[in-house]
Amino acid sequence: MTESQAYDLLADFIQDYIYDKHWEHLSSMQIRAVGEVLEKEHHLLFTAGTAMGKTEAALMPALTEIYHHPVNSVGILYISPLKALINDQFERIEEMLAGTHLRITKWHGDAALSKKERLLRWPDGILQTTPESLEAMLCRHPENIRILFSEVQYIVIDEIHYFMGNQRGLQLLAILERMQRITKRIPVRIGLSATIADTKEALTFLCAGSTRKAKVIDYQEEKRRYLVSVTSTRIRSNDYPKAYGKKILEQAKGKRVLLFTNSRRECEILVSQVRRLAQKEGLVDHYYIHHGSISKDLREETEACMKHSSGPILTGTTLTLELGIDIGDLDEVIQASQPLRISSMVQRVGRSGRKTMQSSIAFHLRYYAPEEALESLDLSLVRTIAMIELYFREKYLETERLPKYPLNLLVHETLSILCEKGCLQPKRLAAELLELSIFHAISQEELKQVLHQMMRLDYIKLYEDGAVGLSDLGEKICINMDFYAVFEAEDTYSVRWNGQEIGMVDRAYKAGDYFFLAGNTWLVQGCDKKHKRLDVEPGYAKADIHFNGKGDLKTDQRTMEKIHKVLISKESYPYLDEEAADILDELRTASRQYGLTKTLQKEPGTDNLLLFPRLGTDTIRTLYYLWNSNQVACEQVVLRGFLYGIRLYSIREQRLRKKCAEILEKGCPIRPAYLLRKERIEGKYFDILPEELKCKELLQDLLDLKGAALYLKKLSGEVKEYE
Repeated sequence: MTESQAYDLLADFIQDYIYDKHWEHLSSMQIRAVGEVLEKEHHLLFTAGTAMGKTEAALMPALTEIYHHPVNSVGILYISPLKALINDQFERIEEMLAGTHLRITKWHGDAALSKKERLLRWPDGILQTTPESLEAMLCRHPENIRILFSEVQYIVIDEIHYFMGNQRGLQLLAILERMQRITKRIPVRIGLSATIADTKEALTFLCAGSTRKAKVIDYQEEKRRYLVSVTSTRIRSNDYPKAYGKKILEQAKGKRVLLFTNSRRECEILVSQVRRLAQKEGLVDHYYIHHGSISKDLREETEACMKHSSGPILTGTTLTLELGIDIGDLDEVIQASQPLRISSMVQRVGRSGRKTMQSSIAFHLRYYAPEEALESLDLSLVRTIAMIELYFREKYLETERLPKYPLNLLVHETLSILCEKGCLQPKRLAAELLELSIFHAISQEELKQVLHQMMRLDYIKLYEDGAVGLSDLGEKICINMDFYAVFEAEDTYSVRWNGQEIGMVDRAYKAGDYFFLAGNTWLVQGCDKKHKRLDVEPGYAKADIHFNGKGDLKTDQRTMEKIHKVLISKESYPYLDEEAADILDELRTASRQYGLTKTLQKEPGTDNLLLFPRLGTDTIRTLYYLWNSNQVACEQVVLRGFLYGIRLYSIREQRLRKKCAEILEKGCPIRPAYLLRKERIEGKYFDILPEELKCKELLQDLLDLKGAALYLKKLSGEVKEYE
């Protein structure tokens, strides 16, 4: 199809939109999308860089279809991971619909009830929502599914990578299948993402529970340039020395910048520090904070300032601005601390240079000077270099691991289906659950074990006619608004000043305490534990803040291999500043001293062995559990939060090889009690599962038995030598 043919197929109002936006031409992705979307034969996965027009490519032909061929329901269901992203996309799509009879409606907890009621009376156009809001509709008003989606043509899943490989994504798949059962139709699913590593896995996810096949529509014409720089500041007693904040301030001067951090506390500390340094220099205060514990109103104020301010501005943030909320064009992205994942790094750098097609990211790392101990080594610089090299030179992204045994989610779906349908006979309930594609690997016997456990704990009960239904406790769980989310909600306190909510904290500070939040220091006037509320006023004393949770330094095998290569290599990297280059030299010297680039060695002055395999952290952890479960005493070697290897106590190499063979012969057993003391799957219901099933979910979806077994074979000599 030519560009002219594609343009002619679009509705008049879409053509007007293209003209008003002064587009010179359609991209190859948008041209191809017109035919594929209008054909409605395949599910479609759109993959392209940030700001490359994926949303428009999907929606322009989809809107054309429902405009020319109206249906008696919502035509397009648009699912997003964040309410803020929905609110942002709403304005863009509403502008596209100007002058038509089509409407767009937001459907989430903060959306206007009157708009929802109007849509129920006259369903049409686009409905934007989250998985949690769809779950609530299924549970409380399943009749609305039929009213709203009886003839839905397209389901758009924005930022689809955000849902893959986690419980929330599986919940979404279950919801879509349950909706199909009600409407008796399979709409075209359209996934949008800028960071898909394995399109095969993504297509499997997109097609789950559907009879349609899927295609990839990618954009091959991206000519984005990347400017990368890395600084590193030596740290001793103070985690955030003045010199570090000064570097960030100098980097940001005169620019429009997002400062990404790996935690909310780090975000608060750094923005407050940069603001103080700027004030001392007499600079205008244009420093903001945006993260999940800041109130919705303050976050939206920050977004508006970023979007409409033409001058310099810096906003510290976490993942809340990692996705595609429109905050205008940025000059640069600053990453404080090492990236958690390559895919996250790519999302972040893509926020800058949208108009110029030249993205700029500056990594500002802190280097903890090592003490006389292996575990004190700080490899954050090396890990960052490895990730930079893997993506910016090799275009490598980590793959998402799709869970196979989501037994924790099985409890949630059991409660949800019983809430939707009322009492069901056991055979019918089993069919409703196990016919969902996300539970294809779970057996009838395992389901039976879960249901018996739920009965013992009074979540569900067996009625006189043999049907299974919710107990009083189960009903209480399901009517709570927190039920619809599969992740565990934090226990938080609302922070209020002069009637305005500032944000949330996760502890009950007492009167007279100081803490900082939203870039300011607050003095607690009172704590209402019953209503989970802190009343505050501005304070001026020294303060700090702590939030629950932390970033996970999970590293895959390819990244670990690159880390080893960086340590072995003598290559210099032009994007390092002088201090970072010196630190890299020090780390390479230390790596030779400690044998970090050797696979297996004797630890000097001991009878221990040190193993530094080029494996992902999931595989290393699995080896640790296998050996400890089979009388090989060992511990994980963690280098400042980064799992790098294993220390094996009082064992010789030949003995270790023999033990590896013995473990393989026994089928690689791991002691359940030991595993359950150390690990858990994140989710509300994992702790109520029978221990046998807890272990199965951990082994299948958290650890890497297959990779660990292969490595044991190498160590034992069954396959090619591990070196």
